[in-house]
Amino acid sequence: MKLLIKIAMPILILVVAIGIASFLMMARPVAEQIPVEAPLLLVDSFEAQPVDVMINVKVSGTVTPYTETTLVSEVSGRIIRVAPGFKSGGYFSAGDIILQIDPRNHDAELKRTEAALVRARIKLSQEESLAKHERGDYERLKTVDPNQLSTSDLSFRSAQIAQAMADVVAAEAQLIKAQGDVDRTFIRMPYDGLIREKRADLGQYVNPGTPLGVMFAVDYAEVRLPLTPSQVRDLPLPTSTGGLPIPVQIKSVDAERSWPGRLVRTEGTLDPTSRTLYAIARVEDPYGIKSAIPVPEPLRIGTYVDVVIPGKRLESVFALERHMVKPGNRVWVIDENSRIQSRVVSIAYADPKHAWIDGGLSPGERICVTPVDNPLPGTRVRVVADGA
Repeated sequence: MKLLIKIAMPILILVVAIGIASFLMMARPVAEQIPVEAPLLLVDSFEAQPVDVMINVKVSGTVTPYTETTLVSEVSGRIIRVAPGFKSGGYFSAGDIILQIDPRNHDAELKRTEAALVRARIKLSQEESLAKHERGDYERLKTVDPNQLSTSDLSFRSAQIAQAMADVVAAEAQLIKAQGDVDRTFIRMPYDGLIREKRADLGQYVNPGTPLGVMFAVDYAEVRLPLTPSQVRDLPLPTSTGGLPIPVQIKSVDAERSWPGRLVRTEGTLDPTSRTLYAIARVEDPYGIKSAIPVPEPLRIGTYVDVVIPGKRLESVFALERHMVKPGNRVWVIDENSRIQSRVVSIAYADPKHAWIDGGLSPGERICVTPVDNPLPGTRVRVVADGA
């Protein structure tokens, strides 16, 4: 009996505990379910309004000289004099003497050709005198027996006179060359310009064709500008054969200095690699040498600059920052219910920073400025400007 009580007691306790637990579970109150709204995206926006804008195209290029010359020696000899300014960056006016080559051999050659010309002229005079005497003898003999006398091309020393005249012409040509060689011992600046590179110096022996230096003119400089096909369509460019120049603004890369210029022509062919067309901008007097007003900063050859070219006028377009236009020319618009919607727009013109929209938007629509990761059309947002 005691054994039966020991076995039944734990079972009884377990059954009672289960019953109590079941009663408590059935008697508990039902939990109230409160719906939770999804958090709204906080975005910035602005109201799109149409504007009229003048499109400016900015392209970059390097300033290069229009005229650049490698000066070479035309005569041989040793350099005996060098101008103090003959160094990189030195300025010379047209006709200034840069170098002088030893002229002694060329002076001697000049005297020899002068003497040869004198001898040739004396020879011609002698032949003409002999021809005159022969003609006199012929006239006297003709009175005695006119039927037995005849003349030919060799009569009256015509061949000798022609040879003497040819010798005079050759001697005069040699004299002109010798005089030119003496003058060419003075190496002169061909135009107003600066020395880019010095390749010869005092005491050096040079032959005809020896490079002496590299120089460039400073009357004006040029900037070669690559234009994409879309930029070519949007710009009123002059052609390679003519057209009115277009005023442009040339700026340093840091935009701290600027110079006025003109777009004067375009090259006649496209670059075969990049398929771009090159336009040429010209800057008058880049170093300010001929200017009556001092130039604050010269536009040095080799400077990398930005050139702003005025383009076409766009009317009633919406100006957006470039990052607002998504792939496929899509823009996120916020509707009257504060939901974002995807809109395909038409781009009239775009550059790396801005896009001008001429279709797909209406005045007063709000454009989402804040980038949204993986947005879905119809997603509700909270606009900062609205204070909602």
